[in-house]
Amino acid sequence: MSVITGLEKRRSRYLLNKELPVAKEKVEEVIKRVTELVPDAFDMKSARVVAAFGEEHEALWDEIERVFEGKVPHDKIQSFRNGAGTICIFTKKR
Repeated sequence: MSVITGLEKRRSRYLLNKELPVAKEKVEEVIKRVTELVPDAFDMKSARVVAAFGEEHEALWDEIERVFEGKVPHDKIQSFRNGAGTICIFTKKR
């Protein structure tokens, strides 16, 4: 199969659910530690991370759906909303 054919046939499957295999605090601890240890290309450690769980996670996906105004199918957004949380990574644009 060629690279182009492989890309054309590629599909993502998201089977997310509300169950975390570890405690939420452990997820937050790992995110914090990794963010501290992994610098950007200029060794600036400029990434910022926001983790949303529970009601904050639900509110985030409600707002994402509102902002996209139907341009992204509801089922696609719902597949992410079905997860236990959302991790957003922000990097400083130079």
